[in-house]
Amino acid sequence: MKFYLLGEETKVEIDVLYRSYPNSSDYWDANWVNATIKIEIPGYKVSFDADLRTDEIRKFLNELKSLRQSLRGKASLTNLEGNLEFEGEIDKLGKIKWNAETCYPAGNGAVLEFKFESDQTYLNMLIKELDDIITHFPVIGKP
Repeated sequence: MKFYLLGEETKVEIDVLYRSYPNSSDYWDANWVNATIKIEIPGYKVSFDADLRTDEIRKFLNELKSLRQSLRGKASLTNLEGNLEFEGEIDKLGKIKWNAETCYPAGNGAVLEFKFESDQTYLNMLIKELDDIITHFPVIGKP
């Protein structure tokens, strides 16, 4: 199940593949999912695997819904492992300005920092994609 962060000449694809610990019911173990991250920006094309958490994805989804409703504020997706950070802030003209950083391998690998803009019209598609992922991979348990 994929979701996309899109901008002019920028495509970030995050493909959530499966639960890392499918037999666990513990909040801290059960909510890990394996994903493949693909990024295409002018001059770079990268792909790497990362472990994300469903609670991180749900938090990002909720922030995006708030952003869409109020047309102000920020939404961010970060992962505990330190592989990625995406923060989008909407401006008064409806453009979302994204700051992005990836690191692979996590913690001490190569770092790629980049910025891009997208239009608020992408929010509906992104929110739908994330809703589908959270429906398929719901957050299990409570911290």
